[in-house]
Amino acid sequence: MDDDIVASRKKRERVVELHRWADKLRRELPLGEAIEVLDVRRLGTSDDDLYRVLTFELKNFLIDAGRQDQADRIIDEMIARLPDDVRFPIGKASLYLYDIKDPRKALDAINSALVRARRTGFFLREALGVKARILLELELGHQLSQTLEEIMSVEMMPGIPDVGRERDFVDRAPAGLIDEDVLARYDVFCPRPAPK
Repeated sequence: MDDDIVASRKKRERVVELHRWADKLRRELPLGEAIEVLDVRRLGTSDDDLYRVLTFELKNFLIDAGRQDQADRIIDEMIARLPDDVRFPIGKASLYLYDIKDPRKALDAINSALVRARRTGFFLREALGVKARILLELELGHQLSQTLEEIMSVEMMPGIPDVGRERDFVDRAPAGLIDEDVLARYDVFCPRPAPK
């Protein structure tokens, strides 16, 4: 078997193992203690991929503990450390949208994520979906319509991680917020699921 394939498989297995370890930590310890253990493990890791996973988990633990300022600082650290990573700037936008409840700052953060996503090709549709949710919250219909146009134009590339077609931001939009012609084309691009 090709050495690169073996190395890639081992790396994926280590990542999955770390996520499972973090889940176990969350179940077995009080959240404050789990945060300390996770941070010690993270700071003792030299591998960038594993450090990224542990930081991602730590960010989630901090948010769950109501320590949004610390989560924000850790995200900023990772944004500076990994200039091509798109997930941490997306995480910053989500933090401001859902936890800090400051959609204007969320919009600034997602625009920064989109610069990285367009440059690298990674998670572009996901970043645009987060932007659509922010614009919906701000009731910026014209910009939301433009973002939906961009989502529909994203060319998915094999081997480049991203999300599938999403429509929750369309379904939650009040009537008239999204341009009718854009909405009609989006309904074809990502049809409503059939009722069960």
